[in-house]
Amino acid sequence: MSKLRALLSKIFRRHEQEVPLIDRLEDLIEADSEVAQELNTDDTSELALVSNVLGLKDLTAEDIMVPRADIVATKIDTSLDSFIEIFSKNNFSQIPIYKDTLDNVVGIVRVRDFLPYIHNPDSFDIRSLLKEVIYVAPSIQLLELLVEIKASANHMALVVDELGGIDGLVTLQDVVSEIVGEIQQNQSIFPQIINKQDGSFVADAKMLISECEEKLDIDLIKPLLKNENEEINFETLGGLVMFLAGRMPTRGETFIHPSGIEFEIVEADARHIKRLIIRKRAENI
Repeated sequence: MSKLRALLSKIFRRHEQEVPLIDRLEDLIEADSEVAQELNTDDTSELALVSNVLGLKDLTAEDIMVPRADIVATKIDTSLDSFIEIFSKNNFSQIPIYKDTLDNVVGIVRVRDFLPYIHNPDSFDIRSLLKEVIYVAPSIQLLELLVEIKASANHMALVVDELGGIDGLVTLQDVVSEIVGEIQQNQSIFPQIINKQDGSFVADAKMLISECEEKLDIDLIKPLLKNENEEINFETLGGLVMFLAGRMPTRGETFIHPSGIEFEIVEADARHIKRLIIRKRAENI
């Protein structure tokens, strides 16, 4: 386990149950200067990931739930053939089971639990397959919801209103997809450059050169141009370093920009540069 994961574990093990998960995570991020001293380059990217997830803290169960009208569920007296048909049509791994109305859910059933009965339908008893249901409020924050669902054996939660009626349904996959989807769709959520304690920077190679220039107050393009009419055909830091190298660089290589800025490759594969360390000379700082 990395040092960052160890620090996160300490926060999650705290017995101060009145402190929300969001606040515990924010405590860690606010301690950035202290944490950074303990982190190596790879761990720093993990700290960034935690920071980025905090950008989703305003999302709630109500924002991502499957609304009541779209919930696929069935009555407890449904036949085995009907259950199999429901799972086949909807491609779900589990569904809620209710008695009389959807507001009276009695459990969750998983498709894998039906397999032993396919060739032995006479012994089928849905009640023996019911798993416990967890309920959450519509206002529960996304990260708190993630913890609740992950702790559930079924990785599913029903969202209820103030009167106990079913408002919607959320699965672990819904929560994870929302987090990953938000990060992929909005790159501004995911910091592309991190300031380290020693004055250097860890940067995503996909970061736009123009954004890096603004962030670090440096000029990375003009020193490369032989004349004002010359054009460049790259826009990212990765493209810039490939231009400096004249080839695909490998991990551990260092390249000096004409301005004196130093780029070190800290993560790369055969086709892509992934992460860089940027160091500024004293006169550039």
